[in-house]
Amino acid sequence: MYLNSFFPAPFRRDETLDRTSSLGAMSAVPILYVCHGDDGGPRIHPCRRVQEALNEAGIEYEKVIAAHGNPIPFLRKGSREELKAASGDTKLPALKLADGTVLTHSRSILAWISQQS
Repeated sequence: MYLNSFFPAPFRRDETLDRTSSLGAMSAVPILYVCHGDDGGPRIHPCRRVQEALNEAGIEYEKVIAAHGNPIPFLRKGSREELKAASGDTKLPALKLADGTVLTHSRSILAWISQQS
């Protein structure tokens, strides 16, 4: 599910995107999968750090809020099966590149961002 209409203007990307498409749809720009606390979470939160780094580097991306609730599986609301189908993992953040490569864990994503500069 793409939640484009919920993001402030800087995060809006292609207004023609199908908001009902699956998480696995290919895109011309990287797709960043984050939790519900993403850019509003604590500064040390991996989802927030990755978004800030992408923004600072000027890298355009699409954002998908792929999980809600607690990181502990039995306390979590809903399932991360769509995330696993799209990225191969249930961990967040995850960055799916335009060529289909998926980077998981914030350190890997931050390393890729630093290589793009």
